[in-house]
Amino acid sequence: IIDGEGAIQYLGPSFEHLMGYELEEYLGKSPFDHVHPDDRARVAAIFAELMQKPGAIVQEEVRVLHKNGSLRTVEVVGQNLLHNPAVGGLVANIRDITERKQAAEKLQALYQQEKDLREQIEKEMKRRVEFTRVLAHELKTPLTSVLASSDLLISEVSDEPLLSLAKNIGQGASNLNSRIDELLDLAKGEVGMLQLKREPVDLSHLLREAADSMTPLALGRGQSIILRLPPALPTVQADTTRLQQIVTNLLNNAVKFTPKGGSIILRARKKDASVIVEVQDTGRGISKKEQERLFEPYQRLEEDEENLSGLGLGLSLCKTLVELHGGQIWVRSHMGRGSTFGFSLPLEAADKQATEPEKIAKLWKVLIIEDNQQIVDSVSLTFRLRWPEAQLISTGLGEEGIEMVETEAPDIVILDLGLPDISGFDALRQIRLFSSVPVVILTVREDESDMVKGLEWGADDYLVKPFKQLELLARLKVQLRKQTPPGEEAPIVCGPLRLEPSTSQLTHDGKEISLTIIEGRIIECLMRNAGHVVTHSRLAETVWGEDYAGALDSLRVYIRYLREKLEVNPSKPKIILTKAGVGYSLAKPV
Repeated sequence: IIDGEGAIQYLGPSFEHLMGYELEEYLGKSPFDHVHPDDRARVAAIFAELMQKPGAIVQEEVRVLHKNGSLRTVEVVGQNLLHNPAVGGLVANIRDITERKQAAEKLQALYQQEKDLREQIEKEMKRRVEFTRVLAHELKTPLTSVLASSDLLISEVSDEPLLSLAKNIGQGASNLNSRIDELLDLAKGEVGMLQLKREPVDLSHLLREAADSMTPLALGRGQSIILRLPPALPTVQADTTRLQQIVTNLLNNAVKFTPKGGSIILRARKKDASVIVEVQDTGRGISKKEQERLFEPYQRLEEDEENLSGLGLGLSLCKTLVELHGGQIWVRSHMGRGSTFGFSLPLEAADKQATEPEKIAKLWKVLIIEDNQQIVDSVSLTFRLRWPEAQLISTGLGEEGIEMVETEAPDIVILDLGLPDISGFDALRQIRLFSSVPVVILTVREDESDMVKGLEWGADDYLVKPFKQLELLARLKVQLRKQTPPGEEAPIVCGPLRLEPSTSQLTHDGKEISLTIIEGRIIECLMRNAGHVVTHSRLAETVWGEDYAGALDSLRVYIRYLREKLEVNPSKPKIILTKAGVGYSLAKPV
């Protein structure tokens, strides 16, 4: 208790233990004598203010000096009871909080240290991702030219051993491209920058395609791939490309590490709220020691007798991708008895979506004129799974197809050339008499003359059977992009050429040049990059989309057509120039 003059009048017994002084040493003295010098002015000001406020209460932390010289921190709760005759002073309750304060400061220091370390690690990881991205870019830029050149060589060279050498170059460049993609994906996955594009996936169809794609490799090693699927597997909500990547990687590993004559089993089943996918091989097995680090980056089996290729990133990337899907990945193996790799995918998201009513209106009407019902059914299934906003109508007869173009007004037509009543070329010719609807030809004919004929008669694209469903889908969507309402984009002008991007209307020295949709996209890309070489791959991707696989032959045909329309002497072009083995460029206006 402190009186109105600021002198200590009473001390409790615990004060002696708190400060180390005997009670008699403090009585009648100022309470500020043993306050830390840096705190005295602040405490004195608070004390003076409290003296002027009867009944007021304050709470403060104060540093004080113990008799042994140590610094202590105390919590003081003071109340002005000068007006109370029974007390007649300021009452202060004092509690030693030194240990608590030190623990809190230590915890705060540890937290700050952890925060600084985490930020440092995140910055370092982002630097790694950026370095990997730049490295990938620097490697892929020359690699693009290698791939384009090898594709050109393969298409132009027919004599051995040059053809084999060209194929080896292409295969090697393709493998290097895959390794670069793995490095970039792994770096993104480590810092949470790898994103999924989820959609409903027909797992049975995906697993069958994966098994089919790996069968030639297995057969070449005298192996067999056995597919064991239940009659029906539920749809999963997943990233199709990434899921294919996981399954293909596991199958590829199984083929690599299974001896000649062995077998690989790919199976799947529903278990509770998940789907389980497993790949079982009859290889040598994996030791317990190796299993412990198998899913870590850059891990390779110690007894890799064949010195198999790869960076040891595949399983680590699979683990990252599976976990991004909300699943788990594992391995079961015994030496001499083979290995089983498996992963799970949750069903909740897919089931929830499956129960919701269809909300997407039917925006596109697609007519397929094809007499092979299996192809029609396959395309129909692909549309339901990958393009639900499209409506597919079909006929197996050319004459009926021509009539449906007029009566049904489809947005795009898929046309088979081998029809039972009339040829596809005749159907195309008659359609072009009254309609400019985009037409994509399907045929088993691989001759360039047939492709040229189809394009000359008005087809917008040409696809040879057997074809990949996703490639067909990509080509259809590219054609339909030109059917959307035009915007107000400004015209592109390059010397005597003027192009309206929204309508593909081209004029040359004021003279209108008639273009097909594909020709319009090609010339637009070249005009936007006038004076610069556009590589074959970039031009093909711009025109047909990233899923387009066989662009070079079609690209050369369309370039020839454009030159015939624009050049004075198409055999000696002055407008659309060729960079041998690389691509094309539009001559920059002088």
